[in-house]
Amino acid sequence: MGSLQAITANGGFASFPVTGQAAHTADAAGCLGYIKNPEDCDIIVTRAFLYGLANSTGAANITVGNAATVAAAHDTTTLFAAAAQADSHGTAVTGFANGDAADSLPKVPDGDYIVAFGSADTSGYKGVFFFEYVRVDDFTA
Repeated sequence: MGSLQAITANGGFASFPVTGQAAHTADAAGCLGYIKNPEDCDIIVTRAFLYGLANSTGAANITVGNAATVAAAHDTTTLFAAAAQADSHGTAVTGFANGDAADSLPKVPDGDYIVAFGSADTSGYKGVFFFEYVRVDDFTA
């Protein structure tokens, strides 16, 4: 028979603002927003979506990925790959599939950055990237 274990908060939600810009550069200056992994351990992202507050004047795609540095996350799509955000005001666009047994959820290592980039001109865009996660501690039996 197994032992009883206390229920603990082992995850959470986080968000960061996403602001469009005219330039598309593959460095930290070219990102649209970012957040460092909010925990002191690896996390697995279970849900992610981008909520549009203002349309982009351009038709660029927005991607969100993770890497050890902001610049290294350029054009990665581990957390979010979306269509153009030119007509996104008031919409919440989900970023990755989950539910199919073959899909794997993205793991964000401790210390990594979660970063949004545009594929081209995203001027005028304003949004918020939301994600839900679980902590991946060293669990013991």
